[in-house]
Amino acid sequence: VKKLREDTVGIVEKYGKQSKFVDMNNTLGDWKRDPIVKLCDEIMYVIGFAGMGGTSAAVESTASFLQAKIPAESAAEHINFGQYDTQAKMMAKYHENSEKYIKETCRLDPPVTSATASLKQPTTLTLAGRQFELPAKLLNQYVLSMSNRDAAKFSDPEQFMPDRHNLNDALTWNGAFGAVDEEDYPRICPGRYLSMDVTKAVIDHVLSVPAGRGLSAAAC
Repeated sequence: VKKLREDTVGIVEKYGKQSKFVDMNNTLGDWKRDPIVKLCDEIMYVIGFAGMGGTSAAVESTASFLQAKIPAESAAEHINFGQYDTQAKMMAKYHENSEKYIKETCRLDPPVTSATASLKQPTTLTLAGRQFELPAKLLNQYVLSMSNRDAAKFSDPEQFMPDRHNLNDALTWNGAFGAVDEEDYPRICPGRYLSMDVTKAVIDHVLSVPAGRGLSAAAC
């Protein structure tokens, strides 16, 4: 991990962006980092953890779906391609509306499958027929992948259906993608639109590669 973080900061040096962090550090007042490279390390770590990892997983899942293949390490028994059972059909559907395609792919195979939180207030829950009283501030984990297959929210939840009318209701990015009030999802990913753009850009680039060198030959 230490070597990875050193290499990540090295990217900043390679492209001569050190001044960006100097300027940023000068605005931090009592929270200024010393040395400045500490700030660079912290920000690049967050970008790598919360940005590159999830977005890379979205790209991998989308590439697999385009080949009509179930992604490795996914909940394969809960993914049904339905009418899009060939690479040609998958490609055609992607080109029809790439944003819907990526959102539905990530609903079925979320880049991040779960997250953690703490209860804001005492809560009573019934689990497996038993009632539990949970105190405020109790740490807990919620599973995004299961909520995205909620039959009460999504019809035929295990079917790949990019034309769903409520794609934005999926909690793939730690909240509903099109949330009007982000206060409803206090941990929603602030980079979700950028993540979508990057995923689309990478896939579009791969699809533009000459035949024999593109997605059909990719090791996904």
